[in-house]
Amino acid sequence: MTALVPAGGLPAQNTEGAANNFQGVAAKLRSLQAAADALQEHAEQLQTRMRNNARAASHLKDLCASAGVAASHTGRISDISAQFAGVAKASGRIVADTDAMGTAAGNVVSQHRTEYGGINAASTSSPVPQARPGFYRVT
Repeated sequence: MTALVPAGGLPAQNTEGAANNFQGVAAKLRSLQAAADALQEHAEQLQTRMRNNARAASHLKDLCASAGVAASHTGRISDISAQFAGVAKASGRIVADTDAMGTAAGNVVSQHRTEYGGINAASTSSPVPQARPGFYRVT
């Protein structure tokens, strides 16, 4: 007598159990999207702070130059202003990348709901337990 084996062989050991059901995966995807959105917000705050610091350092350099402060000191302040501007520019790239990440995560959430939502609704509405995914062989 042979045993029933799911299509594709035995399933790999699943350490998360029910956390990989439709609701669990959807929650993980929404969490990923929220993390990307939070990262974008922090990157935008950093960008704003660095732009403000660059402007303040540039203004300080101008004040020092008009006050006759040694050129070596105003040069250092100018370098600091340029570094702040560089960080602001780099954080702008991070903002763009995290925006793309948040959008992509949102698309995956929608795609997951579209692809598996109907299956989940059908399987949860029936009082009869359904076979685990992968059990039925696709022909």
